[in-house]
Amino acid sequence: MNGIARRFLQNPRARLGLWVMCILLSVIPWADLQDHTHWSKVQWIPFVTPPVRVLDIVGNTLLYVPLGYWLRQASSGPARQWRVVLFAALLSIGTEWTQLYSHSRFPSMTDLTCNIVGAWCGARWAASGSVAGEVPTS
Repeated sequence: MNGIARRFLQNPRARLGLWVMCILLSVIPWADLQDHTHWSKVQWIPFVTPPVRVLDIVGNTLLYVPLGYWLRQASSGPARQWRVVLFAALLSIGTEWTQLYSHSRFPSMTDLTCNIVGAWCGARWAASGSVAGEVPTS
């Protein structure tokens, strides 16, 4: 990797921006957007309205951990944790909203909840001072 790319990827804001793009590219149903909504497909009650799949829960939570980690690193001020939660909630609401316009995807409050929890965990990890990829010695 050349020096410019290395410096770019060492910047938490650059990593955050790339990760947000990855989330948008992977979650929005780009190939299946319709001109009408499907409100009947919304899963309103987290962890109750079917289908509830462990793989989806783990995947959604892990997808937002890097977002929380890098957003916490890129932020300053005393309310950083709440900024992470708010940003994750808004991003997740936005991506879940697009699924209202899909025949193959469906908005889920379980996904929204897991995304926020994942971002919160990532922000707590960043706040702990541990470096991503570093194994704690204690």
